[in-house]
Amino acid sequence: MKKLFLFLGSVFLLSGCSSTKDLSNYVEVEFTGMNSEGMAIATVDTDKLNKDLFNYESDSDFLDEKAQKEMEVVYNSYKIKLDKSENLSNGDKVNITVSVNQDKTKKIKSGKKEVVVKGLEEPKKLTSKEVEKALVINFNGTSGRGEAQIDNTFDAPLYNIEFKIKNDGKLKNDEQAKVAITKDLKQSLSIIGYALEEKFDPTFEVKGLDHVAAKVTDISNLDDIKQMIDEEAKRNYEDSEYLFKYDISLNKMMYRQFFKENSKEDTGSYTNADGNLIGIYTIKQYTAGTDSKLEDTFTAIIGFSNIVLDENNKVNVAEMENISTKKDKTYSLDSVTKLYEGFGYSEVK
Repeated sequence: MKKLFLFLGSVFLLSGCSSTKDLSNYVEVEFTGMNSEGMAIATVDTDKLNKDLFNYESDSDFLDEKAQKEMEVVYNSYKIKLDKSENLSNGDKVNITVSVNQDKTKKIKSGKKEVVVKGLEEPKKLTSKEVEKALVINFNGTSGRGEAQIDNTFDAPLYNIEFKIKNDGKLKNDEQAKVAITKDLKQSLSIIGYALEEKFDPTFEVKGLDHVAAKVTDISNLDDIKQMIDEEAKRNYEDSEYLFKYDISLNKMMYRQFFKENSKEDTGSYTNADGNLIGIYTIKQYTAGTDSKLEDTFTAIIGFSNIVLDENNKVNVAEMENISTKKDKTYSLDSVTKLYEGFGYSEVK
């Protein structure tokens, strides 16, 4: 017998004569994972197919050049499709369709077969009560923009599982935060032999988030804060006997409940907190002395952020943070107003 070596995807083939074979008879399916979370992987039994098609059994067999090309065509002429391959349970039926391009080869043909899922391990069930007991959740930030800080106190092997909360980043006080049931969570549990119980729905009460007024009129001591902003403007631009004198004019005040993410707002500090009240001032700067002259005109933005309400809708002014920045004379008052409207502010009437 003439023999010639051929390597095709770790398969060695030997030429020979045979009748057309139904390729579906050579498809094997392996089931892995947990029951109800199983996966199916279909492969061709190349050893059996090689023996039946080409009378090949040994890695030392060889094929001539013509046979090599023929075999390469065979192994690139078919596709295998499963009607379902994930979230399988023992007893499920999987239909397999093998499609062969008969224009390429007559040695194999298309076919179908049905297999029954079996051999999947029964997982341990993770319950809502177990998760509610093992997860320690602190809620941080502002109500309406709250974020969940999760500490996992499970023992191994569950201590490395990453849990997430639905609607994280938009949580509100007094609502129920729920654990997100994601594909990643199911897969991570399946790897360690766990699955979620049928009615898995751990919930946690959201509390402790700062309350920021939706409307500026909700602030009970609003007039005090306005006065503080005006005093801050006068302090920032206080006349100096030898340097400058200032004319300070308040144009309008503006309020914003939530910081607008991904904006290029300059607050003049490191804070991007929620609950901001600002005054937009026109500042005219004059030289000091008897022969005083107008030297510059610009717009100052002065105010406070972190304006948080207590149970009586009163703000603890000691916890507010300063906002202080300015725009030079290349910015008109109208453009500054539009700029801050773009940052989410509305005028306080």
